[in-house]
Amino acid sequence: MSISSARVEMEKLQLSDEDTKGLLGSPSKTRVVHLPLRSPYDREEAREASLRNELESVRNINRVIEGIIDSLDMAKGNMENVSRTVTSASTLLNTWTRILAQTEQNQRLILNPSWQGASQDIADIESESILRQQEAERRELELQQRREALARKAEEEEQKRTATAVARGSRGVTRGRSRVLGRTPAAVSSYSGTRGTTSTRGATAIRGTTTRGTTSLRRPAAATTNSSFTRGRGRVRGPS
Repeated sequence: MSISSARVEMEKLQLSDEDTKGLLGSPSKTRVVHLPLRSPYDREEAREASLRNELESVRNINRVIEGIIDSLDMAKGNMENVSRTVTSASTLLNTWTRILAQTEQNQRLILNPSWQGASQDIADIESESILRQQEAERRELELQQRREALARKAEEEEQKRTATAVARGSRGVTRGRSRVLGRTPAAVSSYSGTRGTTSTRGATAIRGTTTRGTTSLRRPAAATTNSSFTRGRGRVRGPS
């Protein structure tokens, strides 16, 4: 490396006086750029512009939503049309099925050698209707006969119960009378054998069909040596 080239490099590295002053200068002396202050009117204008932008955004969103709603309404109308079309197609298919079934039945009738025509079919239908009506009348008659038989049976049972009750009542009355007529003479004969003066005291009580009687016989005190007396009691009971 030559001496001339070294000098050139050293000259490049040396700073100028202006650069040295700039580096050694105070930071407080640096230049500050101030933005101009906005007035209240400018701030209000900026706020209104921002609100207008937001309002426009909301309107755009509303327009989009309205478009979606219109699309949904159109889709609903299209679905209703599809539903009506499907219903019509189903009705047509059912009609076609019935036509095919009737055609098959007609074909079977035509190919059936025992078929005697529509007039015979009508006659058969009428005869079947008459048979069904007769069967219903027969069932109704049988039901009526059963009801009458049950009513007669109930009436006969009621008459039997009434006759049994009457027979039992008359039998009880006959037994009571026979008991009264059979026991009264014996009581009179037993009391007729006592001696002396007889005093009779009777008390009779009637309850339902029962009769009770009490009789006492006494001898006079002058005729007896041991002051003894004889008492006799007799009871007559009817049917209880």
